Amino acid sequence: MAVKQNGVLATFTPTVSKYTNQVLASPGTATPQGYNIYTCPAATLMSGKLYVSNNTGGSLDIDVGIVEQSDVIQLDTPGNQPGSPSTYTGFVLGNGQSTGYTTSVFVDYGSLTGSFVEGEVISWTNSNRSPAAQTAILHKHDTSNARLWLRNMSHPLGLDLPAQTTFTGAGGATCQVGPSNAGTGGTVGWSGLVRYFDPLNGTIYLLNHEFRNNLDYAQIYDANNQVREDGNNNLERSLSRFWRPVAATQTKYDNVGGTTTPPTLFIDNNTVELKVGSVSQVTTEQLILNGFPLADNTTKEVSGIVLGTYQSIYVKSTGAVTFTLVGFEEQAEIPS
Repeated sequence: MAVKQNGVLATFTPTVSKYTNQVLASPGTATPQGYNIYTCPAATLMSGKLYVSNNTGGSLDIDVGIVEQSDVIQLDTPGNQPGSPSTYTGFVLGNGQSTGYTTSVFVDYGSLTGSFVEGEVISWTNSNRSPAAQTAILHKHDTSNARLWLRNMSHPLGLDLPAQTTFTGAGGATCQVGPSNAGTGGTVGWSGLVRYFDPLNGTIYLLNHEFRNNLDYAQIYDANNQVREDGNNNLERSLSRFWRPVAATQTKYDNVGGTTTPPTLFIDNNTVELKVGSVSQVTTEQLILNGFPLADNTTKEVSGIVLGTYQSIYVKSTGAVTFTLVGFEEQAEIPS
């Protein structure tokens, strides 16, 4: 096997290490308690050891997990879903596929002309953004409710519209949103690929389109376009963090610029709108250390870590302990 990277693969200090996104005020940053500090690339095996050092002046608890998602979306109870079913098993979402998208971004429109085609690029102009030209991909078209479900937004606030706006599909179809069309508007939401949908517990394990550590999740499942540093440069890989975590509520704009914050809705493959109950980044069964107490001026070694394609190391603490992942990556065959 050929070695792809070796040495320090990732570093992270909770409450100190920063990430950014397009919604945080420029030059906005946030300092989370928990983060996926490293994701194993495609066709790769990672073997390593995690060092956790506490020099904060007091004891702190730490969490360490091996995960396969950026966001864990727990749906509201089955009875609060469309049709009030008794279980989640009737809902269908793609699992672990390059086409298995879901989204919570939608546009309620009026004045439709022509026919939109799912998968085509939708474009519009929003002078509140720079650049003003906005694009997204049409994920689903709910014609009965005059609703476009969009993914891969060029800007997450692209539907904060200042005036009457025309949305145009690549094939020429158009629709209108704004003061001239009562009931129209759009949301600030999230989209991404479904790593796994657990139909027994109603849990969506999401690869958030707006997440980047050593890999760019907007390019995940495309081994040729994953943005990563190949020169064994830990600083380049570790410090370029980008994230907009999914939340249980989302902002919805109406046709005259007003806002509400309804529960977040994600759509399944059959255009069923699923209500979100809560969101986290890790589940208990994914943790290999859960609330482990680390005394001041001590170091914890977590050895024997082996990751395959798109498995990640998640770390969390309420204070500034330092996590350092040391190991190597090797080329590996993708199971056929």
